[in-house]
Amino acid sequence: MLKFNGVELTDETIQKTRKWFHNNCMACIEEVKSGKVYVNNIKKYIEMEKESARDYMEGKNDYIFAFVQRAYYIQTGECIALLPK
Repeated sequence: MLKFNGVELTDETIQKTRKWFHNNCMACIEEVKSGKVYVNNIKKYIEMEKESARDYMEGKNDYIFAFVQRAYYIQTGECIALLPK
């Protein structure tokens, strides 16, 4: 069970969040392939992003702060500021 800001995150939310991060990795790959974004070593970058996408789908990053923050946003629509004003 994952909780963030006192809210229990549902299994459905966790799956949606995994997919969101997976899709983000794949979008980054497409930006590099299209030439919209430049990286020094395209092959290595693509391999790294594909591995990261797999890791997200396998739940390996479920406890990373950015993951639970995004999951909370997906579930509640509320974005909590990380740094004080």
